[in-house]
Amino acid sequence: MAEDLQARLNSIEEAAEKLEEALKCRILLLIFHDRAPITRDVVDDVEFHLQNAEEVQSLCVVLHTPGGDPDAAYHLGIRLQDIAKERLVFIVPRYAKSAGTLLACAGDEIYLTPISELGPVDPQIYIEETGRWISAKAAVESLRQVIGVLKAFPDISPGAVEAIIRRLPIVELSHYDSLLGHMESLLIDLLSRRMLRDKPEEVKRIAEKLVKGYKYHGKVVHTQEAQQLGLKVRLLDGEELEAVYNLYRAIKELFNRYNRELRPIPDLLLETKKHEVSKGLIYLPEP
Repeated sequence: MAEDLQARLNSIEEAAEKLEEALKCRILLLIFHDRAPITRDVVDDVEFHLQNAEEVQSLCVVLHTPGGDPDAAYHLGIRLQDIAKERLVFIVPRYAKSAGTLLACAGDEIYLTPISELGPVDPQIYIEETGRWISAKAAVESLRQVIGVLKAFPDISPGAVEAIIRRLPIVELSHYDSLLGHMESLLIDLLSRRMLRDKPEEVKRIAEKLVKGYKYHGKVVHTQEAQQLGLKVRLLDGEELEAVYNLYRAIKELFNRYNRELRPIPDLLLETKKHEVSKGLIYLPEP
């Protein structure tokens, strides 16, 4: 397993070097397995990874993530904006959802492929019992459904009611409205600093749409929709697209290997482990 892992990490690094040549931009890999969310530790990891590097003028961040802690993503975005003196680009080979979209909005521009996905940035709540982030909007709807069931079946035993309620993040949901405002403020700050500097009305409109404008957290925001929203995105083609796809193939091969090994293991029994290569950081779940 260890030798196979190293070989696959080497393949990713080789593909990243070729992408760097194609784009003529320093590459930073930020690659997260679906079961390895963005956390506050990632801010430390990126800082230490880049601390001895020469001054960076242009930085191209290859981002693949299902999301995670939005405050960590925001802090990381602010730090990368400070590090990249002239230009900060985020490259999304396949998807950067939720907090990943928030992070990508820190860039001057987002490079996308024909299969790239961004997504809504509505508030997420961390559930300790499962070790996962869930949509606050979905949790609110679940609470409404529970209340509806309790009203329809008033004879349900108190023990059953308590068991149901215990599974819902009641305290966090009581702050749902403030969470909406908080998420919107994070997005506004990131967009205002680089991508849409001096366009406050446009920034406000985009932030409101991404935070409040979608019914479903998993909604696919594809290239055309991202352009219609007003985000500065570029659809890759030619040699650059091929280089990004070659990198994504190497990433997917690594993830598929892990998926076969970890599929039967519950999330609670997994820990995220950082794998550092010269071009960046790769986060994988491990028992």
